[in-house]
Amino acid sequence: MKVLETMLQIETEALQIVEQAKIEANEIRKKAREDAKQLVIDGKQRMQEQLQQEIKALEDEANSRRAHIVQETEQRLVALEKSAQGRIEPTAQYVVSLLLQQEGL
Repeated sequence: MKVLETMLQIETEALQIVEQAKIEANEIRKKAREDAKQLVIDGKQRMQEQLQQEIKALEDEANSRRAHIVQETEQRLVALEKSAQGRIEPTAQYVVSLLLQQEGL
């Protein structure tokens, strides 16, 4: 009888160990799924942050280039205005003198 009780006790303990192992395995799987989800979320956040940094760097570079182009264009415009002004006055004087000659003045 003692042997049967011992065997029954061992079987009960074995079943409890198996049940506990199943519970622990399910908890480990659940934790692994949660960790995987968090890794995906973290990865997406890191990619978004990196993308935002790259976009910011590109915007900064574009703004710098734009400012340089605007400055260069303004300098060209000033040079063209000076050049045009230097040509307009002699041309206007020439046209006026032609008109005066035609009118006989």
